[in-house]
Order: sequence, then structure tokens, then C-alpha cells
Amino acid sequence: MISTAERRAPLQKCFALLAFLLVLSAIIPINAALAFKPPLTDAERLAKGEVIVGLRNVGSTKYVTGTILLDQTPEQVWPVMVNPYEFQGKISPRMKTVDVMLDKEDQSIMKVTLDLGVFIPNFTYTVDSHYTRRDGLISFKRLGGTLKDFSGTWEMKPADHGSKTELTYSMFVDPGFFVPQWIMREGVKVELPTTLTALRKRLDNVYLHQNALEQKSILAARGQLQAHKPPSPSSGGVSVWQ
Repeated sequence: MISTAERRAPLQKCFALLAFLLVLSAIIPINAALAFKPPLTDAERLAKGEVIVGLRNVGSTKYVTGTILLDQTPEQVWPVMVNPYEFQGKISPRMKTVDVMLDKEDQSIMKVTLDLGVFIPNFTYTVDSHYTRRDGLISFKRLGGTLKDFSGTWEMKPADHGSKTELTYSMFVDPGFFVPQWIMREGVKVELPTTLTALRKRLDNVYLHQNALEQKSILAARGQLQAHKPPSPSSGGVSVWQ
């Protein structure tokens, strides 16, 4: 003889399955809507503070690129971005020493030493940089040192009607010993966003919080700096300093 509990078991299973299907039918449309949500555009990602990483082919060479949106104008970005002493110890903490061997308004040659840690020998390289301020462009290439090849560009363009700057940093590195280029590119894809976000932080500290600039500079980096202070009762507006 079948007990009452045994007769009810299939019915309970049916109710449980029905409840599960009802819940599932409610969840699937939500997940489907999320899955088909259109991806953000590059402009939207930049506005959210992201660094967009990509690749650029120049002949047979693949340059890794990183693009960031900065809250300062190109004229404000240039003096900080171009000054190697701003990078040393601040934007690029691994930059140990900078020796300026040639200092002109449109060109510099520098010997740079990178401290990569206790167990890795220092990297030293000599880099030749050319500056075109009217185009917001820096191009650089290795002349000598530990690295076999090292080249790239910094490119600025006005954004948001000139009140901000879209900055793209591109780089190619060949260390001179056998490392597959795809591994080098993956390493650079990590390095570029780190450098660009550190530059953004430094710019914000200079212009928003009025942190002191490095006293040392190079000729290509010199120019007017404009900072926006919070209005004070006495001034009542914007302060401009050089």
C-alpha cells in the first residue's frame, strides 16, 4: 500500500520544478538584456577615466598605444609631460637618474638609468627626443645603452572644446635578448596605463592642489603654467601663475 507521503512526493516535485521555471523565466530576460547592452564607445570610456590600450602598425613594427583623457589643456599638460625631472621619482618611480647631454628647445639627448629592483641589474639607455610644441608631439628613439631598440611618441590633441587633452603614448621595446615580441607587448600594455595614470595624478596635484613643480627642467618644457585655485574671499576668482 502506498503511503500518503509517497503519493505527494511526485506532486511536490512538480511544484518545485514549476517554481524553478518561473524564476528562471524571470531571470533570463534580465541577463539577456545585460548581455546585449551595447559596449561603451572609446569617448565614453575615456570620459569614465579609463586608459584605452591598443596597437599601431608602423611598417612591420607593432607599437603598443595607451590613450588617456586629462582634465588640463594641452598648454598646461606640455610643461609637465616634457620635463624628465617630473618623471624621475614621481610619474615614473623606477627612473633613477637623468643626465641631459643635449638641451635645445626642439631636441634633447638624455642618458637615463632605470632601477628595476634588487634582483635585476639597472637598465641604462640614451634617448634622442624631438619636440614639436605647435603639434603637441614628442618623438623619441634609442641611441645606445642596454636596450637594443626603444622608440615611440607622445601625441596630444585638444578635447572637450580645448578645455581637456587627449594624450596618446606609443612605445616599441626590443630588449636585445630573446623574448617573444608578444610577451614584450603584453608587458608594455601594463606599463603604459601605469605611466599615464601617474601623469594624470601629477597634473591634478600641480593644477588643482598647487603642489610645487620640479625646479629643474629642460628648454623644451618651459612655458606658461596656469592653475585654477578655489576662489578665495579676497581674490574672488581664478589665479594665474608662472
